[in-house]
Amino acid sequence: MVVTPHPDDCEGGCGGTLSRWAREAGTQVLVVLCTNGDKGTSDRQIAPGRLAEIRAAEQRAASEAMGAVETVMLGHPDGGLEDSLLFRSQLVREIRRHQPDVLFCIDPYRSVSHTHRDHRMSGQVALDAAFTYAWSYLHFSEQITAEGLRPHSVGEAYLWGSEAPDVYVDIGGYLEHKAAALLSHVSQFPDPAGRRERVATGATETGKTAGLPYAEGFRRIRFDLGTPAWRYLHT
Repeated sequence: MVVTPHPDDCEGGCGGTLSRWAREAGTQVLVVLCTNGDKGTSDRQIAPGRLAEIRAAEQRAASEAMGAVETVMLGHPDGGLEDSLLFRSQLVREIRRHQPDVLFCIDPYRSVSHTHRDHRMSGQVALDAAFTYAWSYLHFSEQITAEGLRPHSVGEAYLWGSEAPDVYVDIGGYLEHKAAALLSHVSQFPDPAGRRERVATGATETGKTAGLPYAEGFRRIRFDLGTPAWRYLHT
């Protein structure tokens, strides 16, 4: 399950890895898009509602390019993500609905550089949803009693955009898939050739650290929650 704050974020952060896993390992990839991207433009002539429609279509195309089986759009306004009960419940619902082994999200913790507020909120709430809430029937219990969902313990998280990556994935052979996913966001990338070059350059620089021609880097968190029987007594 991939939690991405804006349309095009996960493609740049883990698009090569998702493409490889989906095609080589048969991994079922779910993309959860948190915001509608309605402020992602410098064009003052386009209405936010129309931009949101365009970016939704672009995200569906990008998800398909990566091999995702489904894209869930939560529809929060661009720049409006909050660590709220609603947002937490939405991510918990998707974890329980799809029962993922691995969570991908942006690393919300930085000490050197700064990042977009939506990025921080999406990463933090995704980690909290997996570690604190989704496994317990006592949190958001209506999802279990009324919706028929089951608690779920996510095994680990892969955080992209980290200042301290400790896991690298070889994406040699999947640069074009990553680029194709990014370039599905036509409204954001008017220079396809330049974007392809930047994708290759970024993967090359990351690969140097891991001794690979091309790579994506992540900070991995193992949740080690276990599966005590009492957590499932009332599922």
